[in-house]
Amino acid sequence: MKYIITFVLLTQILFSAPAFPGKRLFTQPDGTVIEYQNRGDEYLHWSESKDGDILLYNKDNARLEYATIKDGHLMPSGTSYLPHTKTNRSSMKHLSKKDLQSLYLLKREERSERTHQQHTH
Repeated sequence: MKYIITFVLLTQILFSAPAFPGKRLFTQPDGTVIEYQNRGDEYLHWSESKDGDILLYNKDNARLEYATIKDGHLMPSGTSYLPHTKTNRSSMKHLSKKDLQSLYLLKREERSERTHQQHTH
């Protein structure tokens, strides 16, 4: 049993991959250029603006939006990210790094449990 647990943990470590750490540029549909970095790994991934805002790409409208947590998942909020816009920043509650860290740990734990169940059945 000890060897199985060790194997499962090593497998998770070996297949974990961090997001590309370099800076990237994205052009919103309105022409606004946003500088961001990808963060996370296979458990949870997001984009982070220069200002530290947590962003996600919304495939439906091809925009980077502020991220939110809904039903235990990181999702686009529906509010387009606009850099350095105080009115936009103050108009909604932004996702905190603490909230994101809690979700990240939850996703890692869920993945670990699923992997453990697959190897024990």
